[in-house]
Amino acid sequence: MKTIKKLLGVGLAFILASQLVACSSTQSASETSASSSAATATGSDQLKDPITGETYPDTINIGVIEGGPESAVLVQEKFLDELGITVNTINYSAGTDINNAVVSGNVDVATMGSSPVALGIANNIGYKVIFVPYIEGGNIEALAVKNSLGITSVAELKGKTIAAPFGTTSHYALLNALKLNGLSEQDVTLLDMAGQDIIAAWQRGDIDAAYIWSPALDEIVKDGTILINDGDLAEQGVTIPEIGVARTEFAEKYPTLVTLYVKALISTYNLVDTNPDQAAQDVADWEGIELDAAQGQISDNIWVSGEDQLSSDYLGTSDKKGELADTLKTIADFHQEQGNISEAPEVSVFQDAIDPSFVEKALND
Repeated sequence: MKTIKKLLGVGLAFILASQLVACSSTQSASETSASSSAATATGSDQLKDPITGETYPDTINIGVIEGGPESAVLVQEKFLDELGITVNTINYSAGTDINNAVVSGNVDVATMGSSPVALGIANNIGYKVIFVPYIEGGNIEALAVKNSLGITSVAELKGKTIAAPFGTTSHYALLNALKLNGLSEQDVTLLDMAGQDIIAAWQRGDIDAAYIWSPALDEIVKDGTILINDGDLAEQGVTIPEIGVARTEFAEKYPTLVTLYVKALISTYNLVDTNPDQAAQDVADWEGIELDAAQGQISDNIWVSGEDQLSSDYLGTSDKKGELADTLKTIADFHQEQGNISEAPEVSVFQDAIDPSFVEKALND
């Protein structure tokens, strides 16, 4: 498995919303009966965590990311049914929205990009890093430019207007792409837009280019050309992990539920590994895109097995944390340099935020 390299640094704009209510829509909810491994029952049939004895909540709120292939497989394959309680999956357009939802207590576990996670830890958001589904590659996120402009390189974007959702991995990737091609954010006009807003602005002619993921990416490339993508950046030393998190208070009260969520993520890896065609079909069905477009989201990413989570390349172990802490520290350092956060925490803060124990339990059960 490829080692996580240190991410190149650039500044990202990130501000926690003053009103911590993320725009979202409920994608699905399912109710299942708890298994003996998930919970214990009292005489009144209240389900409790077998480790802590805490009575389970009526519902676990799981954040899924729009255009995230791990989210598609989790939902389409019903792996989350194994949690044994009612599951409410909530679709968010960006990791910054998930950060806000965690702060407000509306999300218990979720997956999102490493940039919002690094910023979240730096801003004292209470969650634990529990999994790395994959390292972004290929066209999972990409910088597309309008064909009508005749631009064939990133360097030619000087003076152009480019959109990306600020504080996300796409924004981080965009600024790295500019830097690698001799440009700074001052050389272009950057606009903060979510995926659907990017599509509308693209069609109106308000923007020249955008760095974004599917399904918005699939829409804009209909009359656009990809100049650089996450796979190209990875080859130049900029690797971007997707990260699973659990709200700290929730994880402390219900460690068994968090472990079962990690098992669902491991099941996602196993399907990708053994039946990538089915995983691609899940992505196509969930995102409403063509199968050809969905296949790249499965084949281009570097998926990480349960066992590899505990290697030095990723989470590491409870006794010795891995290189993921250094990656998150590097991102935070650059935010500090750009003035987006007042102070980047020491690497020990990121190490403390990483909790491999749930993977360890999942593999040992």
